[in-house]
Parts: sequence; C-alpha cells; structure tokens
Amino acid sequence: MRRALSLLVLGISLAASGVTAQDAVFWKSVGNWDVSIDPTIGNGCYALVSWDGGTTLRIGRNPEVQNFYLLIGNKKWSSLRADKSYEISIRFGNRSPWEVSANGFQFNPGEMVYLHAQSTKMGFIREFQRALNMRISYDGNEIDNLKLVGSRKAWDAVEQCQREVAARGTGNLDDPFAGSGSPNTSGSGRKKEDPFAD
Repeated sequence: MRRALSLLVLGISLAASGVTAQDAVFWKSVGNWDVSIDPTIGNGCYALVSWDGGTTLRIGRNPEVQNFYLLIGNKKWSSLRADKSYEISIRFGNRSPWEVSANGFQFNPGEMVYLHAQSTKMGFIREFQRALNMRISYDGNEIDNLKLVGSRKAWDAVEQCQREVAARGTGNLDDPFAGSGSPNTSGSGRKKEDPFAD
C-alpha cells in the first residue's frame, strides 16, 4: 500500500529569514546527530546528520504551524531548483513507501538546494524512529539508501528540546555544551550522481 504524505514548502518566516548555520542555537549531540534550535521558526528544535556520500538530513519541529518538516540534500544533486516541486518516495525498511510532495528549498541565494517538506502525519516519524534505513526514490529510481543509526534517540531529543524551549525559552536551557561533538558519518549509496538532472 502506498501512502501519501502531503508535504508543503516551509513557511514564509524561514524562507524570508536568510537563516544560516550561525543562526541556530546548538543544544546537544545525540550519537551521530546534532540537535539545535532554529530561532527563525518559533524556536523549533531539529536533528541534523550527514553521511559520507554527501547527503545531509535535517528533521525537526516547526512550532509556528504545529508540524514537523524535513530537509534532504546533496551537493551532487546540483540540478535541484528552488521552488520547483518534486515527487519523491521515502521508504523505511520494508514498510510501504510514503509518496512525498517536496519542494526545492534554498537558505540563501547561491547555496545548495534541498528537498523540503512538512506534515502532521506522525506515523512517518514513528517509522523513521524504528527503521534501520531510509530509501529515497525519484522518478522510479532509488537515489539514496541511508543507514539510520540512532534515529529514535535523535527524535526523542528533538521532542525533549522542544519541551524545554517551550517551558523555559532558549536563554534558560541546561548546559548547551554537554555532550557536544560533531556528527559522525556512515555510508550513503546512490545510483547516479545527480538523479534530478534532465
């Protein structure tokens, strides 16, 4: 059974902010994942991880619209265009795939374009937390097979971060340097370098 995940472009607040990595407030590291707070979307918490193959995944909360979002990108996907729609498929392990309507998103002009989507369907998050891998397909072809290590703890940390931010604000969190560290990487396999090229 194929399931649709209606995912839309991120709200105006993020698109207009020109947010950069410097704007984020680091919260803590959880295994390979860095958990941070984005002040441009209502102090939403997110988890970020990268793989050796160049793919980066950011998944987090947007309190301004009470949903979650994901950003997936790879510099080799150079034909991705900001504001263009892309129908992709995301499959966790052997579960039925999620059909995802994503949009090209760029933080700042000239920077890498990501696939961006958002939703309120928490079944997607539950599968993300349980799965050992996440396969992404476009136009019928698998373009990446990402090994998920620690995704359950990473999302649990996002939720914990969000609760603390809601309760105390970003200025009163516990020691933000505890457990600091950079995300590690693991293998990332793709079928071709830029699957979005014509």
